[in-house]
Amino acid sequence: MKAEIKKETDDGFGLLVIDNNNVEHKIGVCYDGEIDGHLQDGYPDEATKRTIDENAHVDQARRRARYHVYQETEYNPFPVESNLPRIKRVKEGIDELSPEEFESYFADAYDQVLSLHPTVKPPVSRPASVPPGNYILYLIDVYLNENDEIEAVSDIHLQYLDKNGSKVQDWNNDPFPDRNADARLQLFSKYIPSIEVFQEFVVYHLRCQIRDVYIGAGLEPPEEYRVLGRGQDKMTGRYYEGASIYDDYHLEEADIPGYELEFDYGFGEFGKQSVINAKRSGLKAASEFSELDQIMANPSRGGEKGLLEAISELLREGADAVDEPEDNDT
Repeated sequence: MKAEIKKETDDGFGLLVIDNNNVEHKIGVCYDGEIDGHLQDGYPDEATKRTIDENAHVDQARRRARYHVYQETEYNPFPVESNLPRIKRVKEGIDELSPEEFESYFADAYDQVLSLHPTVKPPVSRPASVPPGNYILYLIDVYLNENDEIEAVSDIHLQYLDKNGSKVQDWNNDPFPDRNADARLQLFSKYIPSIEVFQEFVVYHLRCQIRDVYIGAGLEPPEEYRVLGRGQDKMTGRYYEGASIYDDYHLEEADIPGYELEFDYGFGEFGKQSVINAKRSGLKAASEFSELDQIMANPSRGGEKGLLEAISELLREGADAVDEPEDNDT
């Protein structure tokens, strides 16, 4: 895939993008990232008349055009969900927070992600029209200050499907309604055993988002971002649709050369392999809720022992028992 800026206009740039089918796209990218024109002769004009692969090529051409403007000019023409430089800074800012600071900003997000757990009351209730198990996404906007430190986070917004299968968004309070967020977390319900592990998970989720920005622009991500798991919801949709130009990067168990699952759910290599093996064998993944999870799982909060601590203690006790010399006296 190739991209070239052909001209600068009053409000942006005109680009020529040649996709991997050798189809030429003439794309207008405004300074703020809006696509104000897109002409191509290789595919039907209406998205509903294009194949899955054709839609993926059109979408990729637009993303490559934005990325090329970002590379070649001083402008940052990404929408908030795929704002590459800002997502990188938010990832670093969250990674640098102390556990106490992280909890002060993201305790509600943690409770929302644990919303299927019987002892956790989510800050935002699931809409009555969304049955348990149906698609629902939690969106949390993150803002940085002038020093690229975490300044504030939004309330939890919801995205789900209505009865017609169309995406609906319920927006709640935002600390800066007239300001673009620096990044947007896009999270599903999962079992994360502690608030400390949740901090690692959020950082990992943002690595997956950064991966998706590169892949969506037809580029191989830097090695740090060649990881498996859910990132951007829009790109997850492309992978899930089965477009042949993409692999299943959103699947933690995917077998893609050079890519691997690096998040361990707080259980080290055992945690990673348990998730991979469970999903590859068709069983319900250890990362998701099941009836057994709801009975036995106990997320760690406020100094109280949870599942992670309990299992760790058992493992330590088992190791100590193995190390103890046998008493051979009769």
